[in-house]
Amino acid sequence: MLLAVLGMIDPELLTFATNIPGYTSIKAITLNAAFLYPMVKLILYGLSFFGALTMYRLRKSGFYFYSISQLLLLAIPYFMWNVSALEVFFTDLPDFAFSILFIIAFSLYGSSMNQAPVSEESGTEK
Repeated sequence: MLLAVLGMIDPELLTFATNIPGYTSIKAITLNAAFLYPMVKLILYGLSFFGALTMYRLRKSGFYFYSISQLLLLAIPYFMWNVSALEVFFTDLPDFAFSILFIIAFSLYGSSMNQAPVSEESGTEK
């Protein structure tokens, strides 16, 4: 999410990411990406965070928000980066592996999540 915000402010701020393994070409790819790419990523990261918070409150809808936003985050580079699909795949491979791993891990606990929201009680009801 930090890279998305920095890329939205100024793509030159992504130079520190070139020292992170797996992100060596992220600056070059982001500079050549579509204009809306950082904004779309930021929105999807926000939805993913909202889904994680909702899952923390044991709501099944949070799993759907999280899963859909993570899958969209994996898909948008194929449409917004101006590079070949194979290069996108290998550049995004760590994100792909962790996203799928967390979706599978969260799905294992889906039975303990509630479908309907719990009503808020103010404490004044008897």
